[in-house]
Amino acid sequence: MPEYTISTADGNDWPTLGTNLAAVLKPRSFECEILENTDVLTFRSGATTVSASWELLGTWYVDIEDAPSPETADRLVDEMARQLGEATGQQAIHYRVTD
Repeated sequence: MPEYTISTADGNDWPTLGTNLAAVLKPRSFECEILENTDVLTFRSGATTVSASWELLGTWYVDIEDAPSPETADRLVDEMARQLGEATGQQAIHYRVTD
């Protein structure tokens, strides 16, 4: 179960995203079913379940369960980070915290 963080490259806080996290964080190139879209975004893509939540100042925490491969998990988070950066005008960086 890989876990990731997504933060701004300059260390600043993210702008407010509003209440529809899926509009910004749900990867567009993956078919996804939204399970929860409140202060936590949870969605399923195939057998993979992804949860994204605001954990620390300036940091999104992403938990991925049942990804078919580490590469798939990396692609999901890479796309989430890129979309977050595009939506906010910030440069997003992401790190794998655990495998």
